[in-house]
Amino acid sequence: MGYIYLGKYFHRAGKELNLSEKKIGKTINLDQREHELGRTNSPIGYTYINAWKTGGSYIGILVMFIEFIKAILPIFIAIKYFGIEGFDLVIVSIMPILGHSFSPFLKFKGGKALAVTAAMWLALFQFESAIVIFGLLAIFFAIQKNDAWTVNIVHICFFAYGLTTSISRSYISNDQFVILWLLATIFMIYNHRKELREFPKFRNFKNLTGVKFE
Repeated sequence: MGYIYLGKYFHRAGKELNLSEKKIGKTINLDQREHELGRTNSPIGYTYINAWKTGGSYIGILVMFIEFIKAILPIFIAIKYFGIEGFDLVIVSIMPILGHSFSPFLKFKGGKALAVTAAMWLALFQFESAIVIFGLLAIFFAIQKNDAWTVNIVHICFFAYGLTTSISRSYISNDQFVILWLLATIFMIYNHRKELREFPKFRNFKNLTGVKFE
């Protein structure tokens, strides 16, 4: 599934309808807004996080839902209606990440595919993967500031958890889980290659005694 780029069309429609800056997310200057949000060279105007910041919670939730559906729906259909499993399911599962990272609709460029990657694991391993991934994200986001390092570290931790607990108990084997994880990791590292050049930036925090650690 390719990523549907709507940002500039919403911007153009907003001008034609004379919508206020407040109504379309605090600013109608996309270039300036993308700069403020720390945009990368990706041609995609809005990820679910940027959509939340610019369009508010409703738009953010909608975009996040679409992001997750791009991976969950094809995997669900493959398993439920076609009985696909094993290595064939590995191929089906990696396709949403591939399509998001190198969309044919955007000259084979794309986004980070973070939500799609998380949705892929959720589709395969349901709530167990969701608890592990989002729990680890909450912990590491609280510890350090570089989001690229956070998501990659969480992905490594999820891999360790998956092997330790043999999370692949139904649709794919442990070996196929390793192959799928390696493929997803390659895309994740490639999509964050610029951000990963910087070292992790740990947050300042205070312990219960009020002593500040750097």
